Amino acid sequence: MGDFRQMQFLRLAAAASLLLALVNHLLPPKAFAATQLLFDYQFGLIRRGLAGEVLGLLTGPQVSITEVYLATASLSMFGALAFYLFLQRFMPDQVSGYLLLILALNSFAYASFIGNTGYLDAALLGLTLLALSVDGNRGLVLRLLVVVVAMLLHENMLPYFALLIGFDTWLGFKDYKNRLLLALSPAVLGVVTLAVLIGFGGITADQATAFGDYLQSRAGFALDPNSTIVAGRTIAGNLALMAELRGTTKYWAWVMFDGVPLLLMSVWLIWLCNRVLGDAVSRQTRAWLILAVLAPLSLNIVAFDVVRFGVASVLAGFIAIALILRHDKEAAARLTAALSWPHFLLVLVLNVNIFTIEVNIGAGHTSQFPWVLLTQLKWLAP
Repeated sequence: MGDFRQMQFLRLAAAASLLLALVNHLLPPKAFAATQLLFDYQFGLIRRGLAGEVLGLLTGPQVSITEVYLATASLSMFGALAFYLFLQRFMPDQVSGYLLLILALNSFAYASFIGNTGYLDAALLGLTLLALSVDGNRGLVLRLLVVVVAMLLHENMLPYFALLIGFDTWLGFKDYKNRLLLALSPAVLGVVTLAVLIGFGGITADQATAFGDYLQSRAGFALDPNSTIVAGRTIAGNLALMAELRGTTKYWAWVMFDGVPLLLMSVWLIWLCNRVLGDAVSRQTRAWLILAVLAPLSLNIVAFDVVRFGVASVLAGFIAIALILRHDKEAAARLTAALSWPHFLLVLVLNVNIFTIEVNIGAGHTSQFPWVLLTQLKWLAP
């Protein structure tokens, strides 16, 4: 097969991978995700309230289930397409670049990301990729603004992607004397924003109940009460809950069958990133890389969503490779040397045969194409 024909097939495979990932996993949202989209600032500067404020401007005081379905689908599509377009833009237009893109779109992490329809993680990812699409030398202020906006959407932005933006800043300001300060600035601003949210946006457990009643008065569907309970839970409360969960078999099964495979995928991506970086980079650069990819996993200390945190780590790993390729013209050759066809096929087969509980059971994603098309009819009968 000629090189041109091979590239055409790889481009087609990448497009088909994206389409099938969306068809197989973009199903109606769970009540938890739909409920959090209604959070607003009626009770003060509450965490995660920005999304509800924006949604309220579009829908008015009452939000129907149809409007929520449209909002959640749009949100997930925004994140999913941003990931695809970003990797496609910065991967080299050669075989190894498309092999990595196909791996990313067929990874069980990407399937889980899409399967959590309507979660604010999609907005965080999409905003991060928009910020990273702007050259760091000219768009640092824009990136910092994106960090603040994303933190108002969901405080997970801090461990999810603030360090990833810092990693790209570190790569882009090699000859700048205050390189470290610039690279740390997204995370520092994220910490400051979180402190403001905790200091001025906290609500008590009693207020959380009233907040839940208020949200239900706005919603034309049944809300998930656990979502508003989370709004009223302090960090100390989260730590206490995690201490209790770690004593259960269910939690450790979740860690072993979901958390460990996702962690192994992150470790593989760190290895591949280091191969693409080459031997000449500093230890500080490698440390930034590891922190940027593994930072989302730190949330396992205070929260219990093993899958979402692991997924963010894996997606950050793929994005990190694209960032390295953008800043180093010689990195494409190193990617070709590291990602051979046998290597690609082994990782691909492992990914398409691993599922997390959200994709396989929790969200009802038990079917694959074409039978999943019958499941997709749920969008038409909210």
